[in-house]
Amino acid sequence: MDDLQLLTGSIADLNWLKENSGKLIDEFEGNFIAIKDKTVVGFAPDIQILFSKLRRKGVNEDLVLIKKITPRGEIIIL
Repeated sequence: MDDLQLLTGSIADLNWLKENSGKLIDEFEGNFIAIKDKTVVGFAPDIQILFSKLRRKGVNEDLVLIKKITPRGEIIIL
């Protein structure tokens, strides 16, 4: 996979995440999720557990979009 394909896929996954944020909050609230090709390919409450699950499935964690689905009412300060 070349860099342009990787970038295009990442942008598509990010747009899908934005478009489906409401459904994702309902289903995965409080979890980290991994998205690849507009599909949630794994989730877990802890990022290390998510990485382990992805490796067991044969999914390269470097090639997925990972996002924490913040619980309702929780504020993140950067």
